[in-house]
Amino acid sequence: MFSSIVIIGLAILAYSLFKFSSALSEDRYELEEQSLAEKFSTVVHTLNQAAFNGQGKIVPLDQRSFNLWQQGKNQIINFHYSTGHLSICWKYKYLQKELVHERQFDNVRNLSLLEQQQLAERMIQEMRPLIAQHQQNVLLRGREF
Repeated sequence: MFSSIVIIGLAILAYSLFKFSSALSEDRYELEEQSLAEKFSTVVHTLNQAAFNGQGKIVPLDQRSFNLWQQGKNQIINFHYSTGHLSICWKYKYLQKELVHERQFDNVRNLSLLEQQQLAERMIQEMRPLIAQHQQNVLLRGREF
């Protein structure tokens, strides 16, 4: 009985490792054809318009990630892509206090332009009230001293 549990556990582990390795290989293949910023160009453009009035710059970090930012601004947006999932981490600083909002979007290998637009708009809609609340909290804390 113990050995059958071990065999089943090893089989599940081997299957999981195979699926993960396959997904990473698929990522590499995708990103050989186009850069990550090109793959999600509509998301990048939409977030750039919302956060930086279209003036943000892409700074590649590696094949799977890059930052979108603008010199002298108080925010930065990090994109990271792995195993078909896109993580967007939006950092916003107000009066030296930082707000970090991160969202992972699953199964984004073949998004249409409309789906990319919707993904970006969802991120913006989540971030707007967080920024307003963050600013209010920082100002209220400042009055306490």
